[in-house]
Amino acid sequence: MATLAFNRAASAWVQAWPRGNRGPEWMLAAVTFVYTVVYCTLPFALITRATADTAWMAGVAMIGAISLSSTSEFVISRRIGASSLAALSLTTALIALFRAAGEPLLNQILGLAAVAGFFACILQFAWRRVGDDLRFQASVAAAQAANAAKSTFLATMSHEIRTPLNGVLGMAQAMAAEPLSDVQRERLAIIHDSGESLKAILNDVLDLSKVEAGKLEIESTPLDLERTLRMAVAPFEPLAAGKGLDLTLEIAPSAQGVFRGDPVRLRQVIGNLLSNALKFTDAGGISVTAARQDGRVRIVVRDTGEGMPTDQIEHLFDKFAQLDASTTRRHGGTGLGLAICRELCRLMDGDIVAEGRIGEGSAFTVTLGLPWLGPTPAASVAAARDVDAGPAEDPALKVLAAEDNHVNRLVLQTLLGQAGLVPHIVENGALAVEAWAAAEWDLVLMDIHMPVMDGVAAVREIRSREAAGGLRRTPVIALTANAMTHQIQDLLAEGMDGHVAKPIDVADLFAAMESALAGPPRTVAAQDQTMATA
Repeated sequence: MATLAFNRAASAWVQAWPRGNRGPEWMLAAVTFVYTVVYCTLPFALITRATADTAWMAGVAMIGAISLSSTSEFVISRRIGASSLAALSLTTALIALFRAAGEPLLNQILGLAAVAGFFACILQFAWRRVGDDLRFQASVAAAQAANAAKSTFLATMSHEIRTPLNGVLGMAQAMAAEPLSDVQRERLAIIHDSGESLKAILNDVLDLSKVEAGKLEIESTPLDLERTLRMAVAPFEPLAAGKGLDLTLEIAPSAQGVFRGDPVRLRQVIGNLLSNALKFTDAGGISVTAARQDGRVRIVVRDTGEGMPTDQIEHLFDKFAQLDASTTRRHGGTGLGLAICRELCRLMDGDIVAEGRIGEGSAFTVTLGLPWLGPTPAASVAAARDVDAGPAEDPALKVLAAEDNHVNRLVLQTLLGQAGLVPHIVENGALAVEAWAAAEWDLVLMDIHMPVMDGVAAVREIRSREAAGGLRRTPVIALTANAMTHQIQDLLAEGMDGHVAKPIDVADLFAAMESALAGPPRTVAAQDQTMATA
């Protein structure tokens, strides 16, 4: 008990020393030396005092075990390990001299040589453990550096690909709103569909990187399940009609109401399943049904398409999986969609399974543990059935935009102009701050990567001036190719009121604008006081 109490007191005293000071290490090495000598008293007594051969052998075994255990201390500290091994070697040398007392000098020398050889082997093993630990730490550091490099590469490539893609898809949307001949509209549709396919591949690759890094995040917010599913189905209705397919959505009364979950990720899962169903269905129809049973939401996407071999169903959820090579040639795709869907479902406390046979169509069942919060508010029922309603744009709305890329400026000016808005566009964050200070603005659309002053610095300056002067908070929406989850969270934390990823989807842009403008006007100072008392 006394030894244990002393150990605790010594450890507490050593830990109290300032960081970076080698005093505690030396003191702990000294304490280790003393304790190792104390530990060796029992094997010393067994070897030198006991008369039975078994006791002598037990003492030798204990010395060997203590010696081997001391090698682990070299990994923690070479001084501590060396002090432990020094105490062991000294004690063992004394044991050898005691046992060899009265014997010829040659026998004593041979005994000491044996002890020295034994501890030389122990020391070699200890250095090998230190080397293994250093190599392991280097491997971990290299893996972390490689992962950081991959994340940086993906973020950079995402930005660089989305920027020119914004020009392609943005102008395609703008041209689609103008009078065109049938041939021109068909060619424009090909441009738009190809751009959307490239954007889908880019999103899949980014989601895969998040899955592998364990950083794929799920939000937990109230969602109207009916509205969420209708929003997921609506974009595919024209495509289904173009192929002569029936696309139906049926929501059982048990699945109606407000649940807690991630509406964006749920739409992503259902959208991916519908996209696949449309690819592989040439006749008949596609149905989406939703129900709630035993506290879990069950959504089934069923089609009358080609079906699939039963022995390959489970492989559908493997990364880069395709049923066969001809599938890739006929329908394209990366083979990542279903793998990502399964990861998303599991993150939402659920799973996804598939069933089907060749020539009999297929069905994908999504089961999710979404807590039910209550019935849908009456005001939201009409909105759930009118997902295409866009924001009522006010021609008098004063919009300030900061964008350094000429093509992106033209895209933004064109899309807003078609809605009757004439934005004032500047080329960097410094000019945006000057323009904001010179006039009253209803809304600011802010790019992030700009020369002179970037978007984040500009928003910080705007929020600082608002707080200093007690001014009304101007809604600012980040309009950027930074579309990874952590990037969005960082932007919102910096003071942005919304985020729209490039390439710009005009519906997403107007929805973000409507949401930002719908917030009650407030001063930054008042907002900070509210946060401080929360």
